[in-house]
Amino acid sequence: MKVARAPTAILAIVSFARADAWMGRQHLGIIGNASAHQNHAVPKLGHLTPHLDLVNTPNSIRGGSSLDMSSGQLVTTLVPRIGILTSTLLYFSPMAAVLNASEKKSLGDLNPIPLAIMAVSSLCWLVYGLSIRDPYVTLSNVPGSIASVYYVTAVLPLVQGKQLRSTQSIILALAAITINLWTWLSLTNKTILEISSALGSYASVLFIILSGSPLSTINKVITTRNSASILTQLTAAQVINTSLWSAYGLAIKDKFVWGPNATGLGFGLIQLLLKLLFPSK
Repeated sequence: MKVARAPTAILAIVSFARADAWMGRQHLGIIGNASAHQNHAVPKLGHLTPHLDLVNTPNSIRGGSSLDMSSGQLVTTLVPRIGILTSTLLYFSPMAAVLNASEKKSLGDLNPIPLAIMAVSSLCWLVYGLSIRDPYVTLSNVPGSIASVYYVTAVLPLVQGKQLRSTQSIILALAAITINLWTWLSLTNKTILEISSALGSYASVLFIILSGSPLSTINKVITTRNSASILTQLTAAQVINTSLWSAYGLAIKDKFVWGPNATGLGFGLIQLLLKLLFPSK
């Protein structure tokens, strides 16, 4: 597992550092100023979306270098940066189980459906982050996009029968919807703000689906009284990550931030409850 943890730590640190370096840059008018956000109602969606006004605000104004930082400033500046680390942990939490299944040449109790959804969801969040030139959203999804593609390529050869067909159908359906959405948005006369809003909404929906996807085996868990199909690491990372971003969203009073994350937190707590009621055997 040392091999898996080293890239995780390196990618997280690099993403954290790059976000800090990006904070003072101008964003070429793609996002615009604070009044533009209010007029066009650009959503700040999903498990990693920071308050967009912070991106265009200098460090000195945001309190990034102030020693007497208020609690509100602390939540709106430090929390998104910590969120980069927690999101990286969320994406890399299935790594141990995937490596173990790959070495044993057997899927065992590993549920491939969350991994399939993660591959598309992380890429959609990456594209959304690039569309609004947001450092938090973009950099935090680079490691996850790479890791999730590896998960699918490593696990898919081990899936068989009905489960294989279900996993392939999910990947194909989500890929088809995503490609068609991107194509439609590129060929329409919509503004950049409207395109970013559509991309963010779609990515947010995918995140909610991803958060609840481990519960696809809930019948099996209850019937067998065995929660081995629900990954402990993924559940713990989901609860921590969504708790952090739910608190941040409430602090800035942004329903597009706390809404999807609060939903994901609820799904995570249900999974945690199942792990406690029906321990893995």
